Amino acid sequence: MKDASTTVDNYNLANAIAELVFSRYKFCPAKCKPTVRPDGTREWTNLASVVVRTAEGELLCASIATGVKAMPDNTVATAGGRILHDCHAEILAIRAFNRYLINECQKLDGDESYFSRCVVRNANTESRNFKRFRLGEKCQIYLLATEVPCGDASMEQIGAGTKEAWDATLLERGRPLKGREYFSEIGQVRTKPGRSDAPESLSKSCTDKLCLRQFTSLLLTPTTLLMETDGMYIAALIVPEGKLNRESFTRAFGRYGRLSRALGLDEDRSYVFWPFEYWTYGSPRFEHSKECIDEDVSKPSNLSLIYVANVEDVESIIKGRKMGAKASSVSGASVVSRILLIRDAIRLEGREAGLNPTMYLDLKRDPARQSQKDGCRRALGNWWQTAEDDFVVLR
Repeated sequence: MKDASTTVDNYNLANAIAELVFSRYKFCPAKCKPTVRPDGTREWTNLASVVVRTAEGELLCASIATGVKAMPDNTVATAGGRILHDCHAEILAIRAFNRYLINECQKLDGDESYFSRCVVRNANTESRNFKRFRLGEKCQIYLLATEVPCGDASMEQIGAGTKEAWDATLLERGRPLKGREYFSEIGQVRTKPGRSDAPESLSKSCTDKLCLRQFTSLLLTPTTLLMETDGMYIAALIVPEGKLNRESFTRAFGRYGRLSRALGLDEDRSYVFWPFEYWTYGSPRFEHSKECIDEDVSKPSNLSLIYVANVEDVESIIKGRKMGAKASSVSGASVVSRILLIRDAIRLEGREAGLNPTMYLDLKRDPARQSQKDGCRRALGNWWQTAEDDFVVLR
């Protein structure tokens, strides 16, 4: 049990993080943000951000993302690494954080005098799974979200006062529940989008994906080629005050909730189970949240915004690609897309490591990482796989 002073310190830090994130968002281009439609309908969205607290106590807003959309599952198999399947804010913010890390590794590799605020060259050549770079000592990583992550953590919130009238046979078919089905069925894996009339994506809820991150770290496959996983876990998930239901969060994310059956998976010390804390911020409010839209009728924005601290341009994403780009072109791929992240990582590390992969999935199926994923998925239950996005990495 934390003492009162620690709780106050965490609350103050959470407010400082929120203030920093929203100040960065304010200066992002208007074309990337929700707007007012020609018929007068106002749009809203959700926002998430990865913020690093350095050893010196400085706050670094590494990434910001907005979004509430997910692409249908039938688009994944032909995506060629160019399309972002899941455009929910939390998932995009984590992808953008990985872009930030890869860019920092590139700068450190190309300039001996370059100083990174949170990435350092790894001097510990005796480590079991040595990688050239690692997170700086005493750095802490926080994930801020302006809404409770979709899925199990939000069931009590979105289901409050709702009368359910679902076909009971659906539960017997064994498929994952959508986010807005059977609110009373807690502890379940759920998929996006939440509406029952939306095309099936099979993309798991943000709650479920964040559960996996407690076992596999925030690093995506490309970044694991460059950096060690030590310290690369969320220290605290930060949501608005009044939206945190600790019982829901403990059940959804905690070691004594639905993840209890997955504990003991960390035999390979590359990965550990690292449960994050739950904090709240009081102010300021996110200007494009649903609560800040006064009209009775509003619509979710189709756009996603992607901000990376060490990338000059802020991206506007629609249907998983950069707005205005041709569907089949690599130039239309986001900087956080699979194909661009893995190609940059391979170009930086592949030559020295002797890597010469042909296909993306050849790299993605690292045994230690896959073991962590599989164990967590088995514990959560009913985890249906999405279509696989495989493509040529190097020619």
